[in-house]
Amino acid sequence: MVYIAYHSGVYGCRGITNFATNNMQLKDYYRILEVAPVATPQEIKKSFRRLALKFHPDRNAGNHLAEAQFKEIQEAYEVLSDPEQRKEYNYKRWHLRSIGKAYSERPLTPAAILEECRALKSYIDSMSIFRVDYDQVSQHIRQLINASSMGILIEFNDKAATREVIQTLVQACRPLPLRHFLPISELLLQLAGADPTAQQLIHRQVNEKRLQEKWEKFKWVLMIVITGLLLWLMIAFGS
Repeated sequence: MVYIAYHSGVYGCRGITNFATNNMQLKDYYRILEVAPVATPQEIKKSFRRLALKFHPDRNAGNHLAEAQFKEIQEAYEVLSDPEQRKEYNYKRWHLRSIGKAYSERPLTPAAILEECRALKSYIDSMSIFRVDYDQVSQHIRQLINASSMGILIEFNDKAATREVIQTLVQACRPLPLRHFLPISELLLQLAGADPTAQQLIHRQVNEKRLQEKWEKFKWVLMIVITGLLLWLMIAFGS
């Protein structure tokens, strides 16, 4: 079973970037590489090579769990093999322990992915619509349903969880304009597969945003026409 390890932070930070940082940044890279925090660079490199060979996509064709683990291993090695990044990471670990917090672990399953989607939706719901950064929200949602996540959802074949992931993300996308939602809708349709209920949900949101976009354009024309009509009436009756 593949695990994701991170510190569960509070989401009350500034912007969606800080949400992602709190939620995903402090993974237990030493545990992922199966080495001790005092491991030498040589020991880290040796363990990385062993694990990378074990979980490499070429040796695990079609195994999305192995693919996700391989990416985690690469990410951990990138940080721990660089002296400066490792120093910064070790400080974060020390700070985590100094405030009495611990890493939490949970299996990388549809339930875990769904929980991430719910957390993001809740965070977006709490934001003022005037403070939503459309680009960052769109980017983070697309990260949640990357190839690895979609592969895991498909591999587990949990249709109920997959449908709820789609529904939750569609709801999270409500503040987004059409052009920011379209790339997400394409990914969601891939995830929906042959599920007509999920497909209908996505298409309905696309259609609603298209109507909203048309109305946004039309209402200005309507306001200009009404303003012109009022001015004409004022001039006509005034004279």
